[in-house]
Amino acid sequence: MLIKNLMLSRDDLTIVNPKESVRNALDLMEKNGFLSIPVVDGDKFLGVISKGQIYEYFYEKALESKAVLSEILVENVMITNVPVVSPEGKIEDAAYYLATKNTFFLAVIDAKGAMKGIVTHNAIFQQFSELFGENHGYGISIIAYDIPGQISKLSKVISENNGQIISFVVVDLKSITKVKEIILRIHTNDIDLIVKKLKEAGFKVE
Repeated sequence: MLIKNLMLSRDDLTIVNPKESVRNALDLMEKNGFLSIPVVDGDKFLGVISKGQIYEYFYEKALESKAVLSEILVENVMITNVPVVSPEGKIEDAAYYLATKNTFFLAVIDAKGAMKGIVTHNAIFQQFSELFGENHGYGISIIAYDIPGQISKLSKVISENNGQIISFVVVDLKSITKVKEIILRIHTNDIDLIVKKLKEAGFKVE
């Protein structure tokens, strides 16, 4: 799946201009229940400002008066090193950055440098939840040897016993022996029968 299909569009975002006050940014976050918001100037993405950054800034500067919030600009507090991705990039790339970088979201920037939206942790979690077929059918995990024909054999056993595969994901267990974990969601009226037949076919069902 491409990133553009799961990103939050620029038009749907709550954003702040770098020349606005920190007070305005904080008000926007509190009003919408956000911990952070993008900093954007026109179509150009510049960074992110968060409640944590604001509090840290005031602590480091030993500032006490709330009135100072209206005097300090967003550009003086924001973080600029936010990872960016292309709308045509893959969801796997977005998941990697969100998992390895300390960032609230990824900025989606097109080839012309215009901000198209953002990708959040929640969007990735929801997509992988759909991928694993959560809340649909029965979930089973199968340990199988990494040899040709295993998927075909597995599918045949399930279909011959009136089961329908909703989704499956193959995971490399990184073990000494070449085995894979196959995580399936199955629609069936008799999951016990399918599990029994899979075991009879030589699969280890967990």
